[in-house]
Amino acid sequence: MISNFFNKYNMFCVKFRTCCYRNMFKKCGSFTIWGHIDVVYPKNIQIGEGCSINHGCYLNAYNPIYIGNDVTLSANVSIISTGIDIKAWMSQKKGDKHIKNEGVYVGNHVWIGANSLILSGVRISGEYVVVAAGSVVTKDITESYCVVAGCPAEVIKYLNRQ
Repeated sequence: MISNFFNKYNMFCVKFRTCCYRNMFKKCGSFTIWGHIDVVYPKNIQIGEGCSINHGCYLNAYNPIYIGNDVTLSANVSIISTGIDIKAWMSQKKGDKHIKNEGVYVGNHVWIGANSLILSGVRISGEYVVVAAGSVVTKDITESYCVVAGCPAEVIKYLNRQ
């Protein structure tokens, strides 16, 4: 009986949290947030249909973040769509020192494994891409049906299309 109560409470929290973020993001389809996440500049985030964002994720959308359909962000994934302009920082220039670029694009049918990091300016345009746990994606991924891993992430395996 107590277990049943906690299961219902947890599902309520998931639905409530998802509903709150739905109103903050720029544009979104159906998605679910499973636990606490940190979001910076939520109005620069677009999320497609059927997405799942797990606990501990960090989304820094100083520049836009686009997440396609059927994308899973596993636990503790970070997507950071900005960086520091080193020349401005070194010259002690006043004002905003963030790099302005096109942000981060994650296409359709992508699974980003736990503790992975997607850096600014990256486009994952291939479909059915798996980013292995702990990977750091620093450059575009245009291949489809593949697994990328490492630091920096690169294709390590191709998936059977069936």
